[in-house]
Amino acid sequence: MSDYDDRPNWCEIDRQKDRSRHYGRPSEKTQDRQKPDSDRWESGRRKQALDRLFKGEKGTLEHDRLFNKIHKSFGTGSFLANIKAYIDRYGMPDDAPTLMLILDSGSVEYILEALDKLKTIFQGLSSRQKDDVKRKLSIIKMTDKSPKVREKAEETLESL
Repeated sequence: MSDYDDRPNWCEIDRQKDRSRHYGRPSEKTQDRQKPDSDRWESGRRKQALDRLFKGEKGTLEHDRLFNKIHKSFGTGSFLANIKAYIDRYGMPDDAPTLMLILDSGSVEYILEALDKLKTIFQGLSSRQKDDVKRKLSIIKMTDKSPKVREKAEETLESL
């Protein structure tokens, strides 16, 4: 019978679990430290709104729609028209992936503008993007139909 006397009863075990920091509902101190999910969501929404505000004209939904059209229409007949619509409204894009798509557009005017823009933003790119741009320029320098584009690509590649 002595074996049974040393063991705690179930009520005692439950009380110990209730006192544990790792079991049950969080205490008042931990609730004060944690923000509710709605606050996190609101702060994220505020940050997005501020980012859009500081982007100015390029922070609008219309910009996002035209920008996405460029990427989605690559390789289709409407690709050049989408590039023209975007550039007429917002100017040349500021990101390397979109500029590299424009290099495949076939329009000499847009390709030359994209090469100038790539030259200006090159220093701010990641090392992976820099390698991609250099690779793309070396391919254009060897394979493009227009001698103007080939020369400009070679000049741009040398200046990078």
